Amino acid sequence: MTHKRRSRRTTQSKLWLKRLQKVESPDVTYVSENFPIVMKKARGMKILDVDGNRSLDFTACFGVMALGHGHPVIRNALRHQSSQLIHGMGDVHPSASKVLLLELLARVTPFTEAKSVLSLSGGEAMEAALKTAMVVTGRHQFVSFSGGYHGLHFGPLALSDRATFTRGFEPWLKDKNTVIPFPRTQLEQSAGCDHLDDSFFKKTHGLEHWDTVLEKLEDALRTRKVAAVVLEPLQGRGGERCWPSGLLSHVQKLAHQFGTLIIFDEIYTGFGRTGPLFALEHEGIVPDLLVLGKALGGGLPLSACVGDCLDAWGKTTGEARHTSTFLGHPLACAVGHAAVSEIIRKLPEFQSQAARIETSFLKFLNRYKEQDVHLKHPIVLRGRGFMRGLWFPASPAGFAAQISEHLLTLGYITLPSGPRGDVLSMTPPLIANYRHFDLLLNTILQVLAK
Repeated sequence: MTHKRRSRRTTQSKLWLKRLQKVESPDVTYVSENFPIVMKKARGMKILDVDGNRSLDFTACFGVMALGHGHPVIRNALRHQSSQLIHGMGDVHPSASKVLLLELLARVTPFTEAKSVLSLSGGEAMEAALKTAMVVTGRHQFVSFSGGYHGLHFGPLALSDRATFTRGFEPWLKDKNTVIPFPRTQLEQSAGCDHLDDSFFKKTHGLEHWDTVLEKLEDALRTRKVAAVVLEPLQGRGGERCWPSGLLSHVQKLAHQFGTLIIFDEIYTGFGRTGPLFALEHEGIVPDLLVLGKALGGGLPLSACVGDCLDAWGKTTGEARHTSTFLGHPLACAVGHAAVSEIIRKLPEFQSQAARIETSFLKFLNRYKEQDVHLKHPIVLRGRGFMRGLWFPASPAGFAAQISEHLLTLGYITLPSGPRGDVLSMTPPLIANYRHFDLLLNTILQVLAK
């Protein structure tokens, strides 16, 4: 598979972006000279913009399009359900598609008697999880980890340590959450990092040894005021950060010791993104509550809070305490059921390809070590499966954003991640193969060499 490089056209995108800027809040869409594109059409991994430029999508549109764009299973589910029933009545008159989806989630999630609350976005599902933890424990404080991203609704916003997101809302968020530093992991897959010591990672990135992390966690939990510890089993927007092997079992043990629930945010990592169906399988841990989204909807807005403890809400008397107009939207539920079923069917194939992709990254790292630039810009490979990151820990903040913008001009859609914008994030559809990654990684080598 090859791409013919030609001068990238931007005229129509710029015209559309000017129109957008006149009618959208200025705090939403970032616009620069070469960023973003305005999408027009997509199939598989290929995206066509309004100027006729073609790009390979290495974001799956924030991890949503796990089966790629325009997958026939998704299109068929859309056509069938839209001819039957598009909108239902939330928590009043359910649709069959809502029941079928909830039954599927009960079967595939790691709970013995799973029940769910459906929502539209990951942030909404996280709010349902936070509320559930309060109902179960009678407590009203939380613990999260630095770099975590759980949504920007007021509930999950309290879990964030990113001033970019919390600025201006501090009085509302005060005293609701304790943020624990993320632990430093070993740098087995890296180049040019030999001179970077513990003090560097603590000062520049706020990373602590895991003993310190567990001590601070225990201090927070000992108050017995914490309803739940909230974490991503592999941080997404935080920079594709994996936990040190074995640490999460200690986190869960501490939480339960002090009567605190543990909530896994698998909005990004769920449904095959990191290899297994859920990232929790890497450590063999079953949380008290599991929050799902993104790939769950197959491209439509859909999320869920799932667990064994939702009976704590009690039986409704006719007025649900947590609901919304679009809860259990028939069209989203039908598409979500089709998407999840297809992901499960194809999972062995995706996992096989992920192993070959791992080899592509190792070859990339060896080639990067041969370039003098690796001494100026040390690099660390991060993530698992189809959730990968190239971390440049000693480079200036925003370094990955510069690379991402340059790659866009060459026909590759990526994103920067991490609190400093120093991680180049790659979360393509699960249909991506090692050849797609070879193309991108070879191009990244060329970009870095310049």
